[in-house]
Amino acid sequence: MVVNMAVALLLGWVVGYERHFSGRVAGSQVYCLVCATSCAVTLLAGYPGLWYWGTAHDAGGGDPTRVVGGVLTGIGFLGAGVIIQRGFDVRGLTTAASIWGSSAIGILVGTGFYVPAVGLAVLIVTSAALVPFIERRLPAHAPIAATLHFRAGYRPRIQDIDRFLADRGLSIPHDSLSITHDGTRFEVQCLIVADTAMRSEAMNRIAVEMAEMAEVERFTVSQSSRD
Repeated sequence: MVVNMAVALLLGWVVGYERHFSGRVAGSQVYCLVCATSCAVTLLAGYPGLWYWGTAHDAGGGDPTRVVGGVLTGIGFLGAGVIIQRGFDVRGLTTAASIWGSSAIGILVGTGFYVPAVGLAVLIVTSAALVPFIERRLPAHAPIAATLHFRAGYRPRIQDIDRFLADRGLSIPHDSLSITHDGTRFEVQCLIVADTAMRSEAMNRIAVEMAEMAEVERFTVSQSSRD
């Protein structure tokens, strides 16, 4: 069971790293935790002879699968309460997945699967500690949240913004683009995707160059959070 959960965590990381590389919101830790937890609960259902220390088929034995679904659903709502979205920043996803994974540890202990419970706990802690360390050394795209306020009467063209960023090795996922107009001025909100290694340099360069643009009245650039 522990080996299967480790394989599930590894495959979850493969999927999560693709999302991490693309600069998407949910970090790969979330995929690792969800995949390993789902595997643990599925494995539990496959060993009915070991439920409750091998007494599941006695007169007083119970079937944990009747309550597992309710527990995981209820804990899912609890975890959702710690997820906070502010603009392009999303915080709490990893914490929510950790809470959900911890509920599976409790389920395994409650049904007598001590070794798989310890294994899942070790996998969760290892994922939380090692995955960020490893991914900082791998190529990836990092999102930068940007808000541009243009001077009154100026009409921004997205093609010009795309060209400006492309000349600097940056790009905008167009599904992140938002344009508003208050009757006088245009405001553009978007994510700018840069290589992780050059994110700080890209932010500094963008800030310096936009400060010199007459058509930009004010702007904000910040690192977009995905934890």
